[in-house]
Amino acid sequence: MRLNLLLAVMLVLPCQAGRETIADGRFSLEFPAAWKKPADAGEVLIARENPEGTALFVVTQIPVAADAKVDLDATAKSLAAACAKGLALKEPAKIDSGEVDGLRARFIVVATPKPAAAQPAAPQPAEPQPAARPAAEPAGEAHFLVVIDAKTAVILLQTTLATPTAKKTSDACLAIVKSFKREP
Repeated sequence: MRLNLLLAVMLVLPCQAGRETIADGRFSLEFPAAWKKPADAGEVLIARENPEGTALFVVTQIPVAADAKVDLDATAKSLAAACAKGLALKEPAKIDSGEVDGLRARFIVVATPKPAAAQPAAPQPAEPQPAARPAAEPAGEAHFLVVIDAKTAVILLQTTLATPTAKKTSDACLAIVKSFKREP
């Protein structure tokens, strides 16, 4: 019985990822165990990519001067405009207000539009043609940003996803955001 329990615990342990702290240990996030640091992470606090390479989660921090107050709305609008411009979108990104672990936050969604469905051509009498294969739907890109007012800094959680996105990938990204918490 004890051997079975020990084996069960040993099998579960590799599936659990540890919490990673940011901002001098004041906050933490938890990533799925299979998500790894990409080779070209750059200058960010944390970067993790899913095994399929279709999702990238990046955590950055914008410092706030000691005598300044965070303008979360202006920061969110600026980030949303930059993302929309980067994707060559004509419409502004959607920004919602809320909280993450009791801290003021803004949630931004920026995505490339779905391609318009092709209109079928009017039937014309002609010789039968072999059925054409439908062209593969081009992959798009979506950015989900969470801008958090951490008082002495603005914490930015950004997910970049290839679209269409698998449900398990979008669920994993949401779980990472939900795992954000203040450390004691």
